[in-house]
Amino acid sequence: MFFADGPEHAIALHPLLCRYTTPVHLVVTGAERGLDGVALEEALAETDCPNLENVVVHDLAVPVADDLAVASIAAQGVLRLAQVLQAQAFIHIRQDKPIHRIMDAMIQAEDDIVAIGLPAEDVRHALWIADLPMDALRHWNDVDLDVVVITDRRPHSLSRLLQSASRAHYLGDSVNLKIHLEQSSDRVTRMLVNGFTWPHGKKTMRHRIRKGGLMPAIVESWYPSSDDNYAVLLEDDIEVSPYYYVWAKYSILRYRYSDESREARQFLYGISLYSPRHLELLPQGRRPFDPVEAIGTDYDSRIPYLTQIPCSWGAVYFPEHWREFHGYLTSRMEDVRQDQLLNITVPGSRSERWKKSWKKYFIELVYLRSYVMLYPNFQLFESFSTNHLEFGTHVRSSRTHAIDQFLVPLMQRDTILSQLPGQQLPIFADLPVLDLWGQRQTLDGLEEIASNWHKNVSSCKRVTGRFDPQDLLCPFVHHRNGKKVHHSNKKKEGEKEEVEPVEYVTVQSEQEQEEEPWTDNEVYLPVPIDVSQMSSPEADHQSEDDELMDVENDLETLNGLYYRLHPEQLHKDDEQ
Repeated sequence: MFFADGPEHAIALHPLLCRYTTPVHLVVTGAERGLDGVALEEALAETDCPNLENVVVHDLAVPVADDLAVASIAAQGVLRLAQVLQAQAFIHIRQDKPIHRIMDAMIQAEDDIVAIGLPAEDVRHALWIADLPMDALRHWNDVDLDVVVITDRRPHSLSRLLQSASRAHYLGDSVNLKIHLEQSSDRVTRMLVNGFTWPHGKKTMRHRIRKGGLMPAIVESWYPSSDDNYAVLLEDDIEVSPYYYVWAKYSILRYRYSDESREARQFLYGISLYSPRHLELLPQGRRPFDPVEAIGTDYDSRIPYLTQIPCSWGAVYFPEHWREFHGYLTSRMEDVRQDQLLNITVPGSRSERWKKSWKKYFIELVYLRSYVMLYPNFQLFESFSTNHLEFGTHVRSSRTHAIDQFLVPLMQRDTILSQLPGQQLPIFADLPVLDLWGQRQTLDGLEEIASNWHKNVSSCKRVTGRFDPQDLLCPFVHHRNGKKVHHSNKKKEGEKEEVEPVEYVTVQSEQEQEEEPWTDNEVYLPVPIDVSQMSSPEADHQSEDDELMDVENDLETLNGLYYRLHPEQLHKDDEQ
């Protein structure tokens, strides 16, 4: 059921109304509000509306009255019609007016009807509503997506990200922004965050008091509050498309809440906003990647695809899988710190070289669980996020010709439906599947590989579908280096502890002896400690993510190849 209070609303709803292929009911408020049923039917007949024969118009003929009276009359009329017609969805233009507030409240009180209020300018970006099965559409208001931003001391990059996210289309939803600042974030960054206005929901901020590095910064930035709570994780050198939320919500509703894609509930752990140009997990290093070539000719060239590779350059993560990852990573890190009983590896993956990257451990989990992520596959790698690989923590080379190999164009015009096969997202079972190395696979094939490898890393029986990592965390009797492990901390009989006395000797260094005392004649200006200036590049490098260090090394290699092919550019760059 659609509701239009005047001609402007009818015009805005027209493309969505006509995309349906099933009967729909359109309710108007009448001539006194600017549009009666007869005039609307005549206007529809003059348009190129494929669904014209299935559009049934109802005129409430609301009389002239004050706003509250009009709202009450219209809401009661709509509610009676909805009950008679047994409507399951009520779609209208969202406005901050009494008629819409009262209408929403009355409709939402009905358990069997979902109210969908769209801003007039966003209707054309939500035409896929007509393609969603009703079991998915009824969860429209349940999707709770947080925008999580991780930043340190790159205020210009952060400003670009926040501005791009602020300009996105959010389909009338309330979306919360959560910003996490590293301990070393500078004063400009903190001022930017404090003064930034987020118009789409609530803004919250957290600031670390002890530097943790990128792994805890990412992993601890979000923990789902419910099974309907999602997060898009964004580092500050990322920029997003105006349609990133449209892509995310469409995919979530399609694959998380539809009965025809029930299998996705277990295996799909997230939605990538980024279209990669390279494969990063091959043992020999990063190699170019073309998804069209990898998928093969038996699929449409623009079909989205599933792959096990987690995306860290702009992606939505799902609650059950992220909770499982938290539990898994907590146990893995504690085991690495203490007894090192677990011997969990991913054979043939470059991530085995990483020690400080959260993706190393996420890759272990998805490999053992046969989980997959949805990736866009639009023309020329058009994406909903891109990474600018800013100088500083990740990239220290002064020559950056190779960075263009990692940048992808952002979708600036909504061509999502026009590029998708059949102008809609396929059902989950029809999507092509790739493994960690970009090779064609099936979900059953990934399951078989995971089940077989499980026997090599855990002594417990494999249990899936519960999003509980405990069956992966059972060490074998022997340590991985062949030594016997003793789990008891009890002292052996007759064993004693002795503590030798410690003698402290204070020695004055030559430098201290030669240092001249401060006198009253010197000018002393007190300067406060600035944490952002205290951490050295060496300390930053020690806490840097291994995956990003790989990217940095690849950039240097690619830049070297570029200068071999263009030696004249080397002299120009040196002069600059």
